[in-house]
Amino acid sequence: MRYAQTLAALLLVGAAPADDLLARAAAINPNLQTFSATLHAHVVMKSFPYLSADVTGNWYYRRPDKYKVVFTGGLPVIAQQFDKLYVRLEPPAQWKQRNVVTVTSDDGAATHFRLVPKDQGHVESIDAVVDDKSATVISMRWNYAKGAYAEVHNRYERIDGNQVVASQSGHVEEPGYTGDITSTVDDYKINTQLPAEIFSQ
Repeated sequence: MRYAQTLAALLLVGAAPADDLLARAAAINPNLQTFSATLHAHVVMKSFPYLSADVTGNWYYRRPDKYKVVFTGGLPVIAQQFDKLYVRLEPPAQWKQRNVVTVTSDDGAATHFRLVPKDQGHVESIDAVVDDKSATVISMRWNYAKGAYAEVHNRYERIDGNQVVASQSGHVEEPGYTGDITSTVDDYKINTQLPAEIFSQ
């Protein structure tokens, strides 16, 4: 009995920092309702048609979890293969509502979470890494059936008091195509008016 009580106490102590980190991550940018920004991306397809291209686009966000990229220059057809890197960036405030969340590791600098969607769909699980100090999401990896996946790594900067993505690198590996994308994001317009139809396109 004493061993079981000690083990339970240790598990609770271990869970508390992760819960605190998720709470801090969810509380980032409390005043950010919308943004629009310009995305500059370099795409390299490592499967047929083996193309590389520089593309530009507009990136939109509406609180709490609406993202949209509209590619406007370069080779949008190629770039659209990477849409999932931008439109599936679930904010930490939504994680526990939509997923079963567990901690897989913490190296003292970042905590690794495993998210398993409560509603079964194309995504089997998500691996998310959160910086212990800043509580920003360093990376996310969406795991699909048969080993397919997509992942993105984020670097942030502060604009108008908000932590926003300044650059990203990503990789997609799915049946039929494999590729890499690196991008920078600038010209942020914070809390700008966005037409509702942007997110329904």
